[in-house]
Amino acid sequence: MRARYHIRYVFLLILFPSGLLLGCGTTMNLVTGETQRGAYTWQEEVQIGREADPQIIAQFGLYNDAALTAYVERVAQAVLQTSAYSDPNTPAEIRSTPFHFRVLDSPVVNAMALPGGYIYVTRGLLVHLDNEAQLAVVLGHEIGHVLARHASRRAASAQLGQLGLLGAAVLGGVIGGGNVAEGILNYGGAGVQLLFLSYSRNDEREADRAGVAYAEFAGYDAAEAADFFGSLARLSQQGGGGGIPSFLSTHPDPGERRQTIPQLAAQYNPGGTSINAVEFLSQIDDIIIGNDPQQGYAEGGRFYHPQLRFQFTYPNGWEVNNTPSAVQISEPNGRAIIEFSFAQASSARAAGQEFGNQQGVSANSQRSTTVNGNRAYRLEGTANTNDGQVGFVVYFIEYGGNVYRFMGLEGASTFSSYSGTMRQSIQSFSRLTSQSHINRQPVRLDVVRADRSAAFSTFLRGRPTPDGFSTEGLAIMNQLQLNQTVSSGYRLKLPRQ
Repeated sequence: MRARYHIRYVFLLILFPSGLLLGCGTTMNLVTGETQRGAYTWQEEVQIGREADPQIIAQFGLYNDAALTAYVERVAQAVLQTSAYSDPNTPAEIRSTPFHFRVLDSPVVNAMALPGGYIYVTRGLLVHLDNEAQLAVVLGHEIGHVLARHASRRAASAQLGQLGLLGAAVLGGVIGGGNVAEGILNYGGAGVQLLFLSYSRNDEREADRAGVAYAEFAGYDAAEAADFFGSLARLSQQGGGGGIPSFLSTHPDPGERRQTIPQLAAQYNPGGTSINAVEFLSQIDDIIIGNDPQQGYAEGGRFYHPQLRFQFTYPNGWEVNNTPSAVQISEPNGRAIIEFSFAQASSARAAGQEFGNQQGVSANSQRSTTVNGNRAYRLEGTANTNDGQVGFVVYFIEYGGNVYRFMGLEGASTFSSYSGTMRQSIQSFSRLTSQSHINRQPVRLDVVRADRSAAFSTFLRGRPTPDGFSTEGLAIMNQLQLNQTVSSGYRLKLPRQ
C-alpha cells in the first residue's frame, strides 16, 4: 500500500470504455500482414489502452527512477522502429499513434501490453534479465501483441461484445460468492488477465517470432533471450522467488521457448550481434529487489507501514497481499478476507454513512466509535451479491489526515464464523512509533565483479535475502545454477541492504 496513491481501492478494472460497442469486422495483423477477425477498430483499441492505463498504474505503481525509465523507453523505441509501425504502408492512424512504455513498481516477473500501444515491464522482470538484448526481445514480444491486434482478435472469437464491462462491482468494490478471498484478490487485475489469458499459444508464438525479429533488426543478438526463458522455467518449477505471473500460463512452456528462441534468431543471417550487458547492468544497479518495506510489510503476525506510520495485527496463518492501493489478508481456504484501503471522504462518519446507503447493503448496526484513540465509524451487516449474501464488518478510521476503510468479509458458507477474528484485527489498528520498523529499508541490487573463481553460492555469504526470495531464487535471478562456478571478473547481481 503506497502513500502516494490516495484513492479508493475499487476492484473493478474497466476493460471496455463506457459506451464502446463491440462488433466483429476485419483488421490487419501487422505482424503477419494477414487480415483477421477483430472486435475493435484501431481507434477503439487506443481508447481501451488510454482508459485502462491509469488503472494499471494505480494497481501496480510506477517505479520511481527517471533514468531507468528513460533507458527502457530508448531501447523500446529502437525496437519499435524496426516493426511495421514505421512501415510507410502501415495505415497512418497507426503510425501516428504514440506508444507508451512504463516500468511498474512490482517485484513480480511480468511484462504486459494493453491495446493501442501501452506496454509495461516490472522491476521484478528487469532484475531477472542479464543484458539489453534480452530486454529488447521482451519488449519486442509485447509490441508484437499490440501490432498483431491479438486482443481484438481474441475478443472477436470469444464474442466479448456480449459481456460489456468486465463484471459488476457491488458493495463499493466487493465481489461475493463462496470463495470471497479468491474473488477479491483476483479481481483487481481481471482486465489484464482477460487480455492475456485469452491469448492462444499461437498468439504467443506469433509474438515470440515478432520479438525475435524486431530485436534482430535492431541489431541485438536475440538468441540471448533463451537464458531468460530458462530462468522462467526454473521460476515456474520453484513456485517462488518472485514467481511467474498467472498470465504466463497460456504462453508456450518456458522450456520450449528456450529451445525455439535461438532457432528463430538463427534465421537472421547475418543477424544482430549486440548484447550490451554492461550498459544494462549499470542501469539496473541499485534497483529494489523483492518487496519494498517502506510501502508496507508483514512480519510476525503484524502489518507495518513505515511511510504512513500505522500498524495492525492479522490472524495467524492468513495470507497477506500488499498492493499499491490496498492490503488484503485472506483466510487460507478463501472463506473470508480482510481488506484495508483508503476511503474518499472528509470524515469516518461520512464514509460510513455513504457505505451503509449503498443498494443491497443491510447494516444491522452502525455507530460512531474510536479505535485506539482515532475517530471511527463502524458498521456490521450483510450485503447481497450476484452469488448470494455475504456478511461484513467495516470500520472507517481517521488517521494521519486520511480516512481508511478496514473491512472484513465472509462467504455465505461461513457466515459469522470469522467476524470476531476480523474485528480483533481491525481494532488493533494503531500508530507506528518503533524506529526499527519505521527505518526498515529495501534490499537493492548490487552489480559487482567476481573477485575470484568460485561457486555462485559462495558470493551470497553475508548478503541479505530479499523478501520472497531464496538462495535458489537469487541464482535464478543471475541465470546461474547455485553451485555453478563463475570466473573471476564475471558480473554478478547480488543483494545488499
